[in-house]
Amino acid sequence: MEADGELPVRLRLSPWCEPHMTDAEVDELIAMQGRGGRRYRIEGIKLFIDGTVEGGTAWLATPDSEGEGLASTWPDAETYAARIRRFHAHGVPTATHAIGERGIRVVAETLAGLPAGGPQHRIEHLESVEDDVIALIGRSGIAASMQPTHCTHHVRPDGSDDWSRRLGRTRAERARRTGDVRRSGAILALGSDWPVAGFDPWEIMADARARRPVAQPAAEPVRPDQGLTALEALEGYTTHAHRAIGAEGGRLVPGAPADLVIVDRDPLVATPEELLGTRVLLTMVEGAATAGAA
Repeated sequence: MEADGELPVRLRLSPWCEPHMTDAEVDELIAMQGRGGRRYRIEGIKLFIDGTVEGGTAWLATPDSEGEGLASTWPDAETYAARIRRFHAHGVPTATHAIGERGIRVVAETLAGLPAGGPQHRIEHLESVEDDVIALIGRSGIAASMQPTHCTHHVRPDGSDDWSRRLGRTRAERARRTGDVRRSGAILALGSDWPVAGFDPWEIMADARARRPVAQPAAEPVRPDQGLTALEALEGYTTHAHRAIGAEGGRLVPGAPADLVIVDRDPLVATPEELLGTRVLLTMVEGAATAGAA
């Protein structure tokens, strides 16, 4: 690809570590770190502690409405923790998919128990999470990566959707708590989980603020107290996105890499409805234009 020119974006690739991998295969993942080219690199490891609520494979503390959700994708918590400790000792950052409250707790406690310093680790999704675990994430420097449109597009305020039905009212009401995660002091990166959901960042930032599908004016919000401010939503795609991978970036300051977009409105002033109509006038990577109006 580089022989044909420069990539129009920067790519950060994190290979998976699966439970069945041998120590030798894990060593290969560690050895891959740092490889890459001018605008791409292998950095970090992705792991899954559980599956999905709708599929009955999220790791819950008690069974869901179908009697499912009591197992991890790993043989046991210690096997997972041992892998995390090994990556941490080699300076390799990790990102762990964790959906159910039991899975999130195990991941958070594992990461909080690591030696001080070292790489930045993060938890993906945090769908149903308890108060003390959010507090632990905030004070331990663990990053969270969450997807606001998972809530606004897949959850109904009356709890009649399959996700809410499976979890039950108590768990559904303490889920997708972007506001509480930010208030805990944690790093909060926002994203789409594409192709599970659409990748338009303006829609995601708008929904993160309104806690409803802004493109549907009559839609009711889901847990509006968990809405983010305009600044917090923007940070989720800029400074906090960088911090979630242990990087400094996402700011317009002298000396920073000129990776930026020019848009036709101020996302800190625009209403969520106005944000949906945002047009990107120019995209630049390293100061070179890679795309015009979109």
